Amino acid sequence: MSKYINKLLTSAFVGCGIAAVLTSCRFEDEDYFDQPAALRIEQTTAEIQKTLVDAPNGWVMQYFTGTDDIEGFNIMARFDQNGKVTMAGNHRFLRDGNANKYTEFSSLYQLLREDGPVLAFNTWNDILMPLVDPVDPSAAPGSLVKDGEGMAGDHNLVVLSYSNDEILLRGERHSARIRMIPCTGDWQEYFNATNTFKDFAANTAITNFYVIGPKADTLYFKNLRSGVVTYCERINDPLFPTTVNCLFTPNGFRLHREDEINGTKFQEFRLSADSICLLSENDSVRVFPCWDNYIVDDINKKKNKLWAFDSSTFNTSQKATYDAILADMSGLEVKGIGFYSYNGSAASLTLEFLSGKKSVYASIQFGVRKLGYGRVEMTYDPMGKANSNFNPLVKQGRTNVEPLMRELAATLVGTYDLTPNSYFMPTGFMMKSVDGAVTYKLNN
Repeated sequence: MSKYINKLLTSAFVGCGIAAVLTSCRFEDEDYFDQPAALRIEQTTAEIQKTLVDAPNGWVMQYFTGTDDIEGFNIMARFDQNGKVTMAGNHRFLRDGNANKYTEFSSLYQLLREDGPVLAFNTWNDILMPLVDPVDPSAAPGSLVKDGEGMAGDHNLVVLSYSNDEILLRGERHSARIRMIPCTGDWQEYFNATNTFKDFAANTAITNFYVIGPKADTLYFKNLRSGVVTYCERINDPLFPTTVNCLFTPNGFRLHREDEINGTKFQEFRLSADSICLLSENDSVRVFPCWDNYIVDDINKKKNKLWAFDSSTFNTSQKATYDAILADMSGLEVKGIGFYSYNGSAASLTLEFLSGKKSVYASIQFGVRKLGYGRVEMTYDPMGKANSNFNPLVKQGRTNVEPLMRELAATLVGTYDLTPNSYFMPTGFMMKSVDGAVTYKLNN
């Protein structure tokens, strides 16, 4: 059961105050009131130390400094009865060439009895102190070294509450926010699992996320991977963007403070069982990667990546057209037909084939426009331009390739719902017409 220090100490300090008032009347009453208060503080401190020491695998310190400019940090800590603490971390501010490498370091700790119990790390520790160091600009970005405060970390931490399952602390100077939970396994495996999850769920390709409340209210997270999330009501040109920092866990991420969407609160997210989104504590808020934006933007803006149709999903007429294209391309290796960026600025229906060892993309303009979540409209103008890569084919006598490509393009016009093969990093998707008549499969 969690023991709330403030409540306990308030009663103790009230007792002390009464004793002081009564000193002039009955001196012996001072001992009567003061002794229980001192004993209660002593007992609380002893209980906190026992809680710290008794965690068999130590603790995961989810450490947020007193500034919102940087991400949160996972720091492992194992305490012994004699005042020794061993910490481990792999954050980017580790020094002596250890940045982003798993590192352990031992130092001393102490439980102080101030206005309340304070967990003090009172000797240098390579894992923690770079976040606390107020003066070394070489170890922290210059923009964070403000008025000699460095990254505004704290090493004296007021104990707000404690139990065997959770300890909450607050920095004395900068109000750094720390939550400690028991570590259930190997420390290095915890960091490895966290990094693996981060690379999966917050990869460098998809940087924006839908935040959807229970009433389908939608907000957005941008740049989750950085650990400093921009929280806004729309992705492009947001009106009131705010930032909140976070840290990753082996199965999700945690914001440094509780937030809400239309009255529904959230702070920590975990991967859903079907791996399509991240769920808040009570499953009421969902975070989906903007996979559909990624696919549509990739089709419309990127180069050198073909989202190719699986020809087995063509209907009979389309399959006949595709086979006729292959026949006209006889002697050349065809890589596929699919969507590609025309000159890096517009979507196209494209035939990719090899000329020697080099890929060549013969493209005709084709419209792919997002209508809503996972829904696209596909349009084709028969008078739309084709790129010059058809010209060498014509010179070789392959005169039917472009007309056949245009014939195929005309059959793809319509509105479709997309379903990715992976919501967090799609390498393919299903494209189903809204009337359910046809479904295509594409891969890149």
